[in-house]
Amino acid sequence: MTETQYLIGVSTSGSPLIYYTSSFPLELGTKVVVDTPNIGTTIGTVQNNKKSEITEGFLPITRIATKDDLVIFEKNSKIEKDIFNVVTLGAKRYNLNMKIISTIVSLDFSKLLVIYSSDDRVDFRELVKELHRTFRTHIEMKQIGTRDRAQIIGGIGVCGLPLCCSTFIKNFDIISINMAKNQMLSLNIPKLSGQCGKLICCLKFEDENYTELKKHSPKINETYKYKNSIYKVTSVNLFTGMITLSNGTEFVTLTKQELRKVPRVTNER
Repeated sequence: MTETQYLIGVSTSGSPLIYYTSSFPLELGTKVVVDTPNIGTTIGTVQNNKKSEITEGFLPITRIATKDDLVIFEKNSKIEKDIFNVVTLGAKRYNLNMKIISTIVSLDFSKLLVIYSSDDRVDFRELVKELHRTFRTHIEMKQIGTRDRAQIIGGIGVCGLPLCCSTFIKNFDIISINMAKNQMLSLNIPKLSGQCGKLICCLKFEDENYTELKKHSPKINETYKYKNSIYKVTSVNLFTGMITLSNGTEFVTLTKQELRKVPRVTNER
C-alpha cells in the first residue's frame, strides 16, 4: 500500500509560498526547517497542506523546527537588521545606485542574501568583498523588479485582501491592457495598478472566464429588430446575462433567452 503523501505550503522570508512533501499533515502555523533555492536552509511557517498523489519534484520538509532552531533563527533575525544597515551604508560609500530591500541569512549562517532594486546594472564587486571580510560567509546579490519588491514587502490590495504575489503567486505572468479591455473595465490605469505600479495580477486570473462568457453573449453594437424598431446593443452584463439595447430614444433590457427570440439585423441600411 502506497504511503499517503502531503504537499505542504511553506512561507519563508524573501520567497513566495513554496511547496514541500511530508508523509504526515502539519498544522497551520507550524514552524519547519526547509531548504529554499534563494536562502538555503531556513525556517518557514506552514500555510496550508493537502493530500497529493503528485510529489515528484518537490523537496521534503527537513524537520519540524526544534527549540534550538528557533533560538538560532531569532538570533539571526536580529543580526539581519544590523547587516541591513551595514549593507546600506556600504552601498552609499561606494556610490552604488541601488536600494537595499532586504538582507537574509541562512539558518546555519553559510549564506547572506542581499536583495536590492535598481534601474541600472550595478558593479557591486567591491561591496561584496567588504561584506565577505566582515561576515565571513558566502554573499549573494539578487536584483529584483517592482513586482518582486511588492511580493517581498507585502501589503493589502485594492480588494482589501493580502497581495496575491505575497501569498500564493510563485511566477509572474505577463499582464496586458487588452485583458482589461476584454473584461470591459474602464481603462483607468491608476485604478488598475497594484502596489508595484504594474497592472493588477487578478486581470490574468479572470481573463479566461470573461473570454468564455463572451463567446455566448452578443457583441456591443450588434443590431436587432425589436417591436418594429431597430435597436443596438449598448451594454452586456456577462454575469447576470442581462443585455441593454437602445433605438436612439429609449433603452430596453432583455435576458439572453429573451434576446434569442428577437431577430438580428445583419445588414442594416
